[in-house]
Amino acid sequence: MAGHPQGCLRLSLMMCGLALLLVGCGSVIDADQARLCRAAAVALHDDDTDITETQLGPLRSDPAALRYSYRTRSALGSAPHELICHFAAQTGAGRFDLVALVADGRPLGEVKLYILKRWWLDDNRNEVGGRPVLRVDPQGAYWLQQALGGIVMMGVYGLIASGFALVHGLFGRINLAFGEIAVAGGVYMLIAFSFAGALGRIDPAGLTAALLAGVAGAALLSWVIGRTVIVPILARARSPQPVLIATLAVAIVLTELFRLTSAARENWLPALFNRPIYLAGEAGFIATVTPAQLLAAGLTLSGISLLLGLIRFTGYGRAWRAHADDPLMAAMVGIHVPRLVGATFALAGGCAGLAGVAMVVAYGTITPGDGLSMTLKALISAIIGGIGSVPGALLGAVLVAGVEIVWSSAFDIAYRDVVIYSLLVAVLILRPGGLLQRAAPSPREF
Repeated sequence: MAGHPQGCLRLSLMMCGLALLLVGCGSVIDADQARLCRAAAVALHDDDTDITETQLGPLRSDPAALRYSYRTRSALGSAPHELICHFAAQTGAGRFDLVALVADGRPLGEVKLYILKRWWLDDNRNEVGGRPVLRVDPQGAYWLQQALGGIVMMGVYGLIASGFALVHGLFGRINLAFGEIAVAGGVYMLIAFSFAGALGRIDPAGLTAALLAGVAGAALLSWVIGRTVIVPILARARSPQPVLIATLAVAIVLTELFRLTSAARENWLPALFNRPIYLAGEAGFIATVTPAQLLAAGLTLSGISLLLGLIRFTGYGRAWRAHADDPLMAAMVGIHVPRLVGATFALAGGCAGLAGVAMVVAYGTITPGDGLSMTLKALISAIIGGIGSVPGALLGAVLVAGVEIVWSSAFDIAYRDVVIYSLLVAVLILRPGGLLQRAAPSPREF
Protein backbone atom coordinates (compact mmCIF):
# COMPACT_ATOMS: atom_id res chain seq x y z
CA MET A 1 0.00 0.00 0.00
CA ALA A 2 2.94 2.33 0.41
CA GLY A 3 3.29 2.91 -3.28
CA HIS A 4 -0.42 3.51 -3.83
CA PRO A 5 -0.44 7.33 -3.41
CA GLN A 6 2.58 7.75 -5.63
CA GLY A 7 1.01 5.47 -8.20
CA CYS A 8 -2.25 7.46 -8.21
CA LEU A 9 -0.39 10.73 -8.57
CA ARG A 10 1.72 9.29 -11.36
CA LEU A 11 -1.48 8.17 -13.11
CA SER A 12 -2.96 11.68 -12.77
CA LEU A 13 0.19 13.22 -14.23
CA MET A 14 0.11 10.77 -17.12
CA MET A 15 -3.55 11.62 -17.83
CA CYS A 16 -2.82 15.34 -17.91
CA GLY A 17 0.19 14.82 -20.15
CA LEU A 18 -1.87 12.59 -22.43
CA ALA A 19 -4.48 15.31 -22.83
CA LEU A 20 -1.82 17.77 -23.95
CA LEU A 21 -0.31 15.22 -26.29
CA LEU A 22 -3.72 14.72 -27.92
CA VAL A 23 -2.91 17.90 -29.78
CA GLY A 24 -0.05 16.16 -31.49
CA CYS A 25 -1.83 12.90 -32.28
CA GLY A 26 -2.52 14.18 -35.77
CA SER A 27 -1.85 17.03 -38.06
CA VAL A 28 -3.42 20.40 -37.37
CA ILE A 29 -6.00 20.75 -40.13
CA ASP A 30 -8.28 23.70 -40.75
CA ALA A 31 -11.80 22.27 -40.92
CA ASP A 32 -12.97 24.85 -43.45
CA GLN A 33 -10.07 24.07 -45.78
CA ALA A 34 -10.76 20.36 -45.33
CA ARG A 35 -14.41 20.91 -46.27
CA LEU A 36 -13.45 22.79 -49.45
CA CYS A 37 -10.96 20.09 -50.46
CA ARG A 38 -13.52 17.32 -49.94
CA ALA A 39 -16.13 19.28 -51.88
CA ALA A 40 -13.66 19.75 -54.75
CA ALA A 41 -13.13 15.99 -54.90
CA VAL A 42 -16.88 15.44 -55.17
CA ALA A 43 -17.08 17.93 -58.05
CA LEU A 44 -14.40 16.10 -60.08
CA HIS A 45 -16.40 12.86 -60.35
CA ASP A 46 -19.81 11.75 -61.60
CA ASP A 47 -22.85 12.03 -59.34
CA ASP A 48 -23.18 8.26 -58.89
CA THR A 49 -19.54 7.88 -57.74
CA ASP A 50 -19.06 6.68 -54.15
CA ILE A 51 -16.09 8.45 -52.48
CA THR A 52 -14.32 6.96 -49.47
CA GLU A 53 -11.69 9.06 -47.72
CA THR A 54 -8.42 7.31 -46.88
CA GLN A 55 -6.19 10.14 -45.65
CA LEU A 56 -6.23 13.89 -45.16
CA GLY A 57 -3.23 15.90 -43.98
CA PRO A 58 -1.10 18.98 -44.56
CA LEU A 59 1.49 19.09 -47.30
CA ARG A 60 4.99 19.31 -45.85
CA SER A 61 6.32 21.54 -48.62
CA ASP A 62 3.47 24.07 -48.37
CA PRO A 63 1.95 25.08 -45.00
CA ALA A 64 -1.20 26.35 -46.75
CA ALA A 65 -1.92 23.13 -48.67
CA LEU A 66 -3.73 19.87 -47.93
CA ARG A 67 -3.23 16.42 -49.43
CA TYR A 68 -6.51 14.50 -49.74
CA SER A 69 -6.35 10.78 -50.59
CA TYR A 70 -9.52 8.85 -51.36
CA ARG A 71 -10.93 5.91 -53.32
CA THR A 72 -13.79 6.06 -55.79
CA ARG A 73 -16.26 3.29 -56.60
CA SER A 74 -18.57 3.46 -59.61
CA ALA A 75 -19.87 1.37 -62.47
CA LEU A 76 -16.40 1.59 -64.03
CA GLY A 77 -14.74 0.05 -60.99
CA SER A 78 -12.69 1.18 -57.99
CA ALA A 79 -9.58 3.37 -58.08
CA PRO A 80 -7.39 5.42 -55.71
CA HIS A 81 -7.01 9.18 -56.17
CA GLU A 82 -5.02 12.03 -54.66
CA LEU A 83 -5.97 15.68 -54.55
CA ILE A 84 -3.67 18.52 -53.43
CA CYS A 85 -5.46 21.74 -52.53
CA HIS A 86 -3.37 24.92 -52.33
CA PHE A 87 -4.82 27.89 -50.45
CA ALA A 88 -3.76 31.53 -50.41
CA ALA A 89 -2.85 31.50 -46.70
CA GLN A 90 -2.92 29.28 -43.66
CA THR A 91 -4.78 31.76 -41.47
CA GLY A 92 -7.07 34.75 -41.93
CA ALA A 93 -9.39 35.33 -44.85
CA GLY A 94 -6.87 33.83 -47.28
CA ARG A 95 -7.46 30.35 -45.87
CA PHE A 96 -10.78 30.24 -47.77
CA ASP A 97 -9.21 31.10 -51.15
CA LEU A 98 -8.39 27.98 -53.17
CA VAL A 99 -5.64 29.12 -55.56
CA ALA A 100 -4.52 25.83 -57.13
CA LEU A 101 -5.69 22.23 -57.39
CA VAL A 102 -3.62 19.21 -58.40
CA ALA A 103 -5.65 16.07 -59.17
CA ASP A 104 -3.65 12.84 -59.47
CA GLY A 105 -0.51 14.79 -60.30
CA ARG A 106 -2.09 17.02 -62.96
CA PRO A 107 -2.82 20.70 -62.17
CA LEU A 108 -6.35 21.84 -62.83
CA GLY A 109 -6.52 24.60 -65.46
CA GLU A 110 -7.34 28.18 -64.52
CA VAL A 111 -10.70 28.13 -66.29
CA LYS A 112 -11.80 24.86 -64.67
CA LEU A 113 -10.60 26.11 -61.30
CA TYR A 114 -12.59 29.33 -61.70
CA ILE A 115 -15.72 27.38 -62.65
CA LEU A 116 -15.20 25.03 -59.71
CA LYS A 117 -14.88 27.91 -57.26
CA ARG A 118 -17.61 30.12 -58.73
CA TRP A 119 -20.37 27.60 -59.37
CA TRP A 120 -19.59 24.78 -56.97
CA LEU A 121 -17.52 25.63 -53.89
CA ASP A 122 -19.21 28.95 -53.17
CA ASP A 123 -22.68 27.38 -53.11
CA ASN A 124 -22.02 23.76 -52.21
CA ARG A 125 -21.11 22.58 -48.74
CA ASN A 126 -21.22 18.84 -49.38
CA GLU A 127 -18.81 16.67 -47.49
CA VAL A 128 -18.08 12.98 -47.63
CA GLY A 129 -20.53 11.70 -45.04
CA GLY A 130 -20.09 8.93 -42.56
CA ARG A 131 -22.09 6.18 -40.96
CA PRO A 132 -22.65 6.11 -37.20
CA VAL A 133 -20.64 3.63 -35.18
CA LEU A 134 -23.74 2.48 -33.27
CA ARG A 135 -27.34 2.15 -34.32
CA VAL A 136 -29.48 3.96 -31.76
CA ASP A 137 -33.01 5.33 -31.98
CA PRO A 138 -33.21 9.11 -32.57
CA GLN A 139 -34.35 9.84 -29.02
CA GLY A 140 -31.39 8.00 -27.51
CA ALA A 141 -29.02 9.71 -29.95
CA TYR A 142 -30.47 13.09 -28.99
CA TRP A 143 -29.80 12.55 -25.28
CA LEU A 144 -26.33 11.25 -26.09
CA GLN A 145 -25.67 14.45 -28.04
CA GLN A 146 -26.78 16.56 -25.09
CA ALA A 147 -24.58 14.60 -22.70
CA LEU A 148 -21.55 14.97 -24.95
CA GLY A 149 -22.09 18.72 -25.10
CA GLY A 150 -22.39 18.93 -21.32
CA ILE A 151 -19.08 17.23 -20.56
CA VAL A 152 -17.06 20.29 -21.54
CA MET A 153 -19.22 22.65 -19.47
CA MET A 154 -19.03 20.29 -16.51
CA GLY A 155 -15.25 20.39 -16.70
CA VAL A 156 -15.22 24.20 -17.08
CA TYR A 157 -17.49 24.70 -14.07
CA GLY A 158 -15.52 22.14 -12.08
CA LEU A 159 -12.14 23.75 -12.71
CA ILE A 160 -13.31 27.28 -11.83
CA ALA A 161 -15.22 25.97 -8.81
CA SER A 162 -12.01 24.26 -7.69
CA GLY A 163 -10.30 27.65 -7.78
CA PHE A 164 -12.99 29.01 -5.46
CA ALA A 165 -12.50 26.03 -3.15
CA LEU A 166 -8.72 26.36 -3.04
CA VAL A 167 -8.78 30.04 -2.04
CA HIS A 168 -11.74 29.71 0.31
CA GLY A 169 -10.12 26.73 1.98
CA LEU A 170 -7.15 28.87 3.03
CA PHE A 171 -8.78 32.19 3.84
CA GLY A 172 -12.54 31.69 4.03
CA ARG A 173 -12.91 34.33 1.33
CA ILE A 174 -14.33 34.31 -2.20
CA ASN A 175 -12.48 35.70 -5.21
CA LEU A 176 -15.11 36.91 -7.68
CA ALA A 177 -12.55 37.45 -10.45
CA PHE A 178 -12.08 33.78 -11.34
CA GLY A 179 -14.43 33.96 -14.33
CA GLU A 180 -12.40 36.81 -15.81
CA ILE A 181 -9.18 34.92 -15.06
CA ALA A 182 -10.62 32.06 -17.13
CA VAL A 183 -11.40 34.51 -19.94
CA ALA A 184 -7.83 35.79 -19.65
CA GLY A 185 -6.51 32.26 -20.13
CA GLY A 186 -8.54 31.90 -23.32
CA VAL A 187 -7.46 35.33 -24.58
CA TYR A 188 -3.79 34.59 -23.86
CA MET A 189 -4.12 31.34 -25.79
CA LEU A 190 -5.63 33.14 -28.80
CA ILE A 191 -2.84 35.72 -28.75
CA ALA A 192 -0.14 33.06 -28.46
CA PHE A 193 -1.74 31.08 -31.28
CA SER A 194 -1.78 34.20 -33.47
CA PHE A 195 1.93 34.71 -32.82
CA ALA A 196 2.61 31.05 -33.66
CA GLY A 197 0.73 31.45 -36.94
CA ALA A 198 2.59 34.66 -37.79
CA LEU A 199 5.97 33.05 -37.14
CA GLY A 200 5.40 30.02 -39.30
CA ARG A 201 3.30 26.97 -39.85
CA ILE A 202 0.61 26.08 -37.35
CA ASP A 203 1.56 22.65 -36.06
CA PRO A 204 0.84 20.54 -32.97
CA ALA A 205 3.82 22.04 -31.15
CA GLY A 206 2.53 25.58 -31.74
CA LEU A 207 -0.96 24.66 -30.55
CA THR A 208 0.45 22.97 -27.44
CA ALA A 209 2.59 26.04 -26.69
CA ALA A 210 -0.51 28.24 -27.02
CA LEU A 211 -2.41 26.00 -24.59
CA LEU A 212 0.40 26.20 -22.04
CA ALA A 213 0.71 29.97 -22.53
CA GLY A 214 -2.99 30.40 -21.72
CA VAL A 215 -2.77 28.35 -18.53
CA ALA A 216 0.51 29.95 -17.42
CA GLY A 217 -0.76 33.48 -18.13
CA ALA A 218 -3.91 32.90 -16.08
CA ALA A 219 -1.88 31.41 -13.22
CA LEU A 220 0.40 34.45 -13.19
CA LEU A 221 -2.56 36.84 -13.29
CA SER A 222 -4.20 35.05 -10.36
CA TRP A 223 -0.96 35.16 -8.38
CA VAL A 224 -0.63 38.92 -8.99
CA ILE A 225 -4.25 39.55 -7.96
CA GLY A 226 -3.79 37.47 -4.84
CA ARG A 227 -0.55 39.15 -3.78
CA THR A 228 -1.53 42.74 -4.61
CA VAL A 229 -5.24 42.74 -3.76
CA ILE A 230 -6.39 39.87 -1.54
CA VAL A 231 -3.45 39.43 0.84
CA PRO A 232 -3.15 43.15 1.74
CA ILE A 233 -6.90 43.33 2.43
CA LEU A 234 -6.79 40.20 4.58
CA ALA A 235 -4.05 41.79 6.68
CA ARG A 236 -6.23 44.83 7.43
CA ALA A 237 -9.83 43.59 7.50
CA ARG A 238 -11.55 40.70 9.27
CA SER A 239 -14.82 40.99 7.39
CA PRO A 240 -15.24 39.09 4.10
CA GLN A 241 -16.98 42.00 2.37
CA PRO A 242 -13.82 43.97 1.44
CA VAL A 243 -12.40 41.00 -0.46
CA LEU A 244 -15.70 40.48 -2.29
CA ILE A 245 -15.89 44.13 -3.29
CA ALA A 246 -12.23 44.35 -4.30
CA THR A 247 -12.28 41.18 -6.43
CA LEU A 248 -15.55 42.29 -8.03
CA ALA A 249 -13.82 45.54 -8.97
CA VAL A 250 -10.91 43.56 -10.41
CA ALA A 251 -13.36 41.48 -12.44
CA ILE A 252 -14.99 44.62 -13.88
CA VAL A 253 -11.59 46.10 -14.74
CA LEU A 254 -10.52 42.91 -16.54
CA THR A 255 -13.82 42.66 -18.40
CA GLU A 256 -13.60 46.21 -19.68
CA LEU A 257 -9.93 45.81 -20.54
CA PHE A 258 -10.61 42.72 -22.65
CA ARG A 259 -13.63 44.38 -24.26
CA LEU A 260 -11.69 47.50 -25.25
CA THR A 261 -8.72 45.59 -26.63
CA SER A 262 -10.60 42.76 -28.36
CA ALA A 263 -11.21 44.85 -31.49
CA ALA A 264 -7.46 45.08 -32.12
CA ARG A 265 -6.94 41.35 -32.65
CA GLU A 266 -8.48 38.31 -34.30
CA ASN A 267 -10.51 36.57 -31.59
CA TRP A 268 -11.31 33.28 -33.30
CA LEU A 269 -9.30 30.10 -33.27
CA PRO A 270 -9.17 28.55 -36.76
CA ALA A 271 -11.50 25.58 -37.14
CA LEU A 272 -9.05 22.87 -36.10
CA PHE A 273 -10.00 19.23 -35.47
CA ASN A 274 -13.63 20.09 -36.24
CA ARG A 275 -14.61 17.34 -38.63
CA PRO A 276 -17.60 15.56 -37.04
CA ILE A 277 -17.32 11.97 -35.87
CA TYR A 278 -20.60 10.10 -36.30
CA LEU A 279 -21.17 8.18 -33.08
CA ALA A 280 -24.69 6.85 -32.82
CA GLY A 281 -28.15 7.28 -34.31
CA GLU A 282 -30.21 6.63 -37.37
CA ALA A 283 -31.44 8.56 -40.37
CA GLY A 284 -33.62 10.80 -38.21
CA PHE A 285 -30.83 12.02 -35.92
CA ILE A 286 -27.15 11.13 -35.52
CA ALA A 287 -25.12 12.14 -32.48
CA THR A 288 -21.76 13.59 -33.48
CA VAL A 289 -18.67 14.84 -31.72
CA THR A 290 -15.58 16.61 -32.99
CA PRO A 291 -11.96 15.93 -32.04
CA ALA A 292 -11.84 19.50 -30.71
CA GLN A 293 -14.63 18.71 -28.25
CA LEU A 294 -12.87 15.51 -27.22
CA LEU A 295 -9.65 17.44 -26.69
CA ALA A 296 -11.42 20.07 -24.58
CA ALA A 297 -13.11 17.40 -22.48
CA GLY A 298 -9.81 15.55 -22.09
CA LEU A 299 -8.05 18.71 -20.96
CA THR A 300 -10.66 19.53 -18.31
CA LEU A 301 -11.02 15.98 -16.98
CA SER A 302 -7.26 15.45 -16.90
CA GLY A 303 -6.78 18.79 -15.13
CA ILE A 304 -9.37 17.78 -12.53
CA SER A 305 -7.66 14.41 -12.02
CA LEU A 306 -4.27 16.07 -11.61
CA LEU A 307 -5.69 18.58 -9.12
CA LEU A 308 -7.25 15.82 -7.02
CA GLY A 309 -3.94 13.97 -7.05
CA LEU A 310 -2.05 17.07 -5.93
CA ILE A 311 -4.47 17.74 -3.07
CA ARG A 312 -4.57 14.13 -1.89
CA PHE A 313 -1.08 12.76 -2.34
CA THR A 314 1.52 15.55 -2.32
CA GLY A 315 3.24 17.71 0.25
CA TYR A 316 1.43 20.75 -1.11
CA GLY A 317 -1.91 19.03 -0.54
CA ARG A 318 -1.03 18.10 3.02
CA ALA A 319 0.11 21.68 3.71
CA TRP A 320 -3.08 23.08 2.17
CA ARG A 321 -5.30 20.82 4.27
CA ALA A 322 -3.33 21.61 7.41
CA HIS A 323 -3.62 25.37 6.86
CA ALA A 324 -7.31 25.03 6.04
CA ASP A 325 -7.93 23.27 9.37
CA ASP A 326 -5.69 25.42 11.61
CA PRO A 327 -3.54 28.19 10.09
CA LEU A 328 -1.66 28.93 13.32
CA MET A 329 -0.75 25.30 13.97
CA ALA A 330 0.28 24.87 10.33
CA ALA A 331 2.75 27.73 10.70
CA MET A 332 4.03 26.35 14.01
CA VAL A 333 4.82 22.92 12.53
CA GLY A 334 7.02 24.49 9.84
CA ILE A 335 4.74 25.06 6.84
CA HIS A 336 6.03 28.00 4.80
CA VAL A 337 2.76 29.95 4.66
CA PRO A 338 3.75 32.67 2.12
CA ARG A 339 4.94 30.00 -0.31
CA LEU A 340 1.75 27.99 0.24
CA VAL A 341 -0.39 31.06 -0.35
CA GLY A 342 1.43 31.99 -3.55
CA ALA A 343 1.22 28.41 -4.85
CA THR A 344 -2.50 28.29 -4.08
CA PHE A 345 -3.22 31.50 -5.97
CA ALA A 346 -1.21 30.26 -8.96
CA LEU A 347 -2.82 26.80 -8.90
CA ALA A 348 -6.33 28.25 -8.64
CA GLY A 349 -5.57 30.61 -11.54
CA GLY A 350 -4.12 27.75 -13.57
CA CYS A 351 -7.36 25.79 -13.09
CA ALA A 352 -9.40 28.78 -14.26
CA GLY A 353 -7.02 29.32 -17.18
CA LEU A 354 -7.38 25.68 -18.23
CA ALA A 355 -11.15 26.16 -18.20
CA GLY A 356 -10.81 29.19 -20.50
CA VAL A 357 -8.47 27.32 -22.82
CA ALA A 358 -10.91 24.42 -23.01
CA MET A 359 -13.68 26.86 -23.95
CA VAL A 360 -11.58 28.22 -26.82
CA VAL A 361 -10.67 24.73 -28.06
CA ALA A 362 -14.28 23.55 -27.95
CA TYR A 363 -16.08 26.65 -29.22
CA GLY A 364 -13.41 28.57 -31.11
CA THR A 365 -13.47 31.76 -29.03
CA ILE A 366 -14.20 33.32 -25.67
CA THR A 367 -15.67 36.76 -24.98
CA PRO A 368 -15.40 39.16 -22.04
CA GLY A 369 -19.08 38.66 -21.25
CA ASP A 370 -18.48 34.95 -20.58
CA GLY A 371 -16.65 35.73 -17.33
CA LEU A 372 -19.70 36.69 -15.25
CA SER A 373 -21.73 33.68 -16.36
CA MET A 374 -18.88 31.27 -15.59
CA THR A 375 -18.23 32.94 -12.23
CA LEU A 376 -21.85 32.56 -11.12
CA LYS A 377 -22.26 28.96 -12.29
CA ALA A 378 -18.90 27.90 -10.81
CA LEU A 379 -19.61 29.68 -7.51
CA ILE A 380 -22.99 27.96 -7.32
CA SER A 381 -21.24 24.64 -7.96
CA ALA A 382 -18.73 25.29 -5.18
CA ILE A 383 -21.43 26.30 -2.70
CA ILE A 384 -23.67 23.33 -3.55
CA GLY A 385 -20.79 20.89 -3.14
CA GLY A 386 -19.49 22.53 0.04
CA ILE A 387 -17.29 25.54 -0.53
CA GLY A 388 -13.76 24.98 0.68
CA SER A 389 -13.74 21.37 -0.56
CA VAL A 390 -12.24 20.55 -3.93
CA PRO A 391 -14.18 17.26 -4.37
CA GLY A 392 -17.32 19.08 -3.29
CA ALA A 393 -16.77 21.74 -5.94
CA LEU A 394 -16.41 19.06 -8.59
CA LEU A 395 -19.53 17.26 -7.37
CA GLY A 396 -21.46 20.51 -7.47
CA ALA A 397 -20.23 21.14 -11.03
CA VAL A 398 -21.51 17.73 -12.12
CA LEU A 399 -24.91 18.49 -10.58
CA VAL A 400 -25.19 22.00 -12.08
CA ALA A 401 -24.10 20.87 -15.55
CA GLY A 402 -26.44 17.87 -15.36
CA VAL A 403 -29.42 20.03 -14.44
CA GLU A 404 -28.58 22.42 -17.28
CA ILE A 405 -28.42 19.58 -19.80
CA VAL A 406 -31.66 17.91 -18.70
CA TRP A 407 -33.63 21.14 -18.45
CA SER A 408 -32.35 22.53 -21.76
CA SER A 409 -33.18 19.26 -23.51
CA ALA A 410 -36.66 18.68 -22.12
CA PHE A 411 -38.06 22.06 -21.05
CA ASP A 412 -38.08 25.75 -21.91
CA ILE A 413 -34.45 26.92 -21.90
CA ALA A 414 -35.52 30.41 -20.80
CA TYR A 415 -36.15 29.04 -17.30
CA ARG A 416 -32.88 27.13 -17.03
CA ASP A 417 -31.05 29.68 -14.89
CA VAL A 418 -34.12 30.09 -12.69
CA VAL A 419 -33.94 26.39 -11.92
CA ILE A 420 -30.21 26.57 -11.17
CA TYR A 421 -30.61 29.47 -8.75
CA SER A 422 -33.60 27.76 -7.15
CA LEU A 423 -31.45 24.69 -6.63
CA LEU A 424 -28.87 26.86 -4.84
CA VAL A 425 -31.55 28.28 -2.56
CA ALA A 426 -32.84 24.78 -1.77
CA VAL A 427 -29.37 23.51 -0.90
CA LEU A 428 -28.65 26.51 1.35
CA ILE A 429 -31.92 25.94 3.21
CA LEU A 430 -31.82 22.15 3.51
CA ARG A 431 -28.07 21.53 3.72
CA PRO A 432 -26.17 24.77 4.47
CA GLY A 433 -22.83 22.99 4.55
CA GLY A 434 -23.20 21.71 0.99
CA LEU A 435 -23.55 18.17 -0.27
CA LEU A 436 -20.32 17.09 1.45
CA GLN A 437 -20.94 19.30 4.49
CA ARG A 438 -17.44 20.77 4.06
CA ALA A 439 -18.68 24.30 4.69
CA ALA A 440 -19.97 23.26 8.12
CA PRO A 441 -17.93 24.43 11.14
CA SER A 442 -15.88 21.25 11.54
CA PRO A 443 -12.32 20.26 10.57
CA ARG A 444 -11.80 19.16 6.97
CA GLU A 445 -9.87 16.05 6.11
CA PHE A 446 -9.90 16.69 2.36
